[in-house]
Amino acid sequence: MTQRDHATILQLTDLHLFAEPDRLFNNVNTRESFQQVLMHVRQHYQNPDVILLTGDLAHDGKPETYQYIADALTVFSAPVYCVLGNHDNPDAARSVYPRRPILMHDHCVLRNWQILLLAANHAPATGSDQVDFSEAALQRASALICEHPEKWTLVATHYNLPEHQDRGVAVEVRNHRQVMQHLEQLHTIKLIISGHVHQEFLVVQNGICYLSTPATGYQSTSKSGRVTGEAPGYRWINLYANGRFDSDVRRVTFCAS
Repeated sequence: MTQRDHATILQLTDLHLFAEPDRLFNNVNTRESFQQVLMHVRQHYQNPDVILLTGDLAHDGKPETYQYIADALTVFSAPVYCVLGNHDNPDAARSVYPRRPILMHDHCVLRNWQILLLAANHAPATGSDQVDFSEAALQRASALICEHPEKWTLVATHYNLPEHQDRGVAVEVRNHRQVMQHLEQLHTIKLIISGHVHQEFLVVQNGICYLSTPATGYQSTSKSGRVTGEAPGYRWINLYANGRFDSDVRRVTFCAS
């Protein structure tokens, strides 16, 4: 980690990439927009200490797409941690990763902070689109966090947990209230970041800040599914030794193909 008074985190989410460079998703060339996002980060920030990918990386689920993502991120000299989303192919991802710089660890320990990647069950019951977070995953999260009680905690996941004005997550994450109650009892957790909804929101509840981040591809309003035409984005987070943090969402000027 570089010699700063804080740790710097880059969050990229909902890439929805294809192996074919010219494929469009909702009229956006997601590979082109992803490359523009990476260029924007390099122009406006120093190298991050850690990069977090919060799901929906390869829309086509092909190993070649996961390989492309890893190769593209070598422009940064930072470790990359990822959690998969509902559009990902876990078998294909695991056939490629770990591949420099992408790790398959679910726990990252920094000087004053720790980062936990929390995955949902992506094999819901037949005929259901609902997912949940297993009791085993929650207990493992608790155990990892409690190994370092002196460190503040950031949790990264694909699915957003709190209700907000655009998307009612109860129909997607079956046990989202129980998950929030569980995490809110772990008093070192300061923020939980997610993707999935292709938009930015902020909810503060019981001492935890929940942040969702724009996609590197298209943006939408979730209840209607309407594509908004807003520019791709990413999130930058600074984590300070005293538990304070600040965060900034940046948008990249981009015209749909």
